Amino acid sequence: MAMLASVFALCLVLAGCAGGGDAAKNYVGDWKLVGMEENGEATSADDIKLMEDMGLSVTMSVKEDKTFSMNVMGEEMSGTWEAKSASEATFTIEGQSVPAKLDNGVLTLESDGTKMQFEKGTVAASSGGAGSSGAAATSGGATTGGTETPTSTDNGTTVVDGGEEAVVPIGLTIADDDICTIEIVDKKADWAGDPGYTLKITNKSDKSVTAIAQYGTFSVDGKMVDPGLVETIQPGKYAECFMWFSDNDVASLDQLVNVEGVIEVYDDDTYDTLGEYPFAF
Repeated sequence: MAMLASVFALCLVLAGCAGGGDAAKNYVGDWKLVGMEENGEATSADDIKLMEDMGLSVTMSVKEDKTFSMNVMGEEMSGTWEAKSASEATFTIEGQSVPAKLDNGVLTLESDGTKMQFEKGTVAASSGGAGSSGAAATSGGATTGGTETPTSTDNGTTVVDGGEEAVVPIGLTIADDDICTIEIVDKKADWAGDPGYTLKITNKSDKSVTAIAQYGTFSVDGKMVDPGLVETIQPGKYAECFMWFSDNDVASLDQLVNVEGVIEVYDDDTYDTLGEYPFAF
């Protein structure tokens, strides 16, 4: 497959053909491949999902001690990494360095015409059978696509014909100070079946800020998990963003309960923490 060739091409570059500061917090965690491009030709999300169902996945684990490991379809390699800023980093294996960019929660590694894109999360174990469900069905709960027609209940919850909740309106403000306002807009599952919360974050300061889900602080019903959230907001502006939990950690929207953690907001220029806001829902 063309995708296999693309993956191994980049792996050869990373492995050399051998077979700062607070800004680093954005990169730490587990990442899974969500996109790939080889000489301008993109691999679709459906192709990547098919590979995952076959047990052929590409993942990275980035550690706080500036080491990382990459698993490419069962082949493990490791190296070091360094954050140059909140949006740029370098990953190195056996002396070969690959530049990386982080934008809106997507980590992109690019070298010699091959581009790989990762989002935070883990790949669920494959059932190994032809009957494996697709991305929208793997959540085991919310349905975000397909042919089912959404309807509304008396309490405002949007459901599909099968009775499963697709969007749960919330409208709860959890932070409001001189730095920012954070509102939980709703709870839903995204296109890939990963459950999470839509947040509206308003930057009330005169600085460009970034909001993240603080690593190691979140739990769901007592289980420690790390959601994906990295959002930059310019002064006086607001952003609606999705803080999502891998469906490997939280199997369905119904299981996204008793969520606790901390949303951190920091200065883009200095990386100084401007505020830490408890998230409890």
